[in-house]
Amino acid sequence: MKLKMVIMAFFMLLFWNPKTIFAQSPPVPAVHFPFDVSRSDTTLNQEFQIRDARSYVFAIKFNYFGHADLYRVLALVGDGSAQYLGLRIPIHLKILKLDAGSLPPELIYEDTMSTKEHYAHGFERDQKNGSYDREIVTIDLQPGIYRVVANTIKDSQEFSGTPSQLLIEFHPNIKFLPKSKRGAF
Repeated sequence: MKLKMVIMAFFMLLFWNPKTIFAQSPPVPAVHFPFDVSRSDTTLNQEFQIRDARSYVFAIKFNYFGHADLYRVLALVGDGSAQYLGLRIPIHLKILKLDAGSLPPELIYEDTMSTKEHYAHGFERDQKNGSYDREIVTIDLQPGIYRVVANTIKDSQEFSGTPSQLLIEFHPNIKFLPKSKRGAF
């Protein structure tokens, strides 16, 4: 009887504690955030949490809807072939590690690069809709809270009407990617 009362008291304290109920931690990869690459000066400023030390891929995900849209988006994103060269998208990416103390955030990565070619193609269950993912960079990250700041540099009106997101993910079977294999998913 006493054990039952102790367990009930524990659960009541757990669920009545406002810190437990209302605390929200940043999302953990694989995550995606809306990011319109068709307009210049689109800015994304988002926190995320890393729980496992490993290589993480920062990419842009482009969605398509139906068979005809698949080839339209493929022509924009590119696959490295002469038929589907794809359009380059200049992106400025900054990754900061946030500290709970009074220290300023630590700059982990900052660069402006021109993305090209997709590295992943995914289908939804109905096999009519799907997405192409285009890598920006692969970075080794340690556990902690991070902030990603991404900006588009120029208008890419060809992508107007193509839903896109900034994607942070990892390959589940690979802990760390050798530098020579980055971008070779």
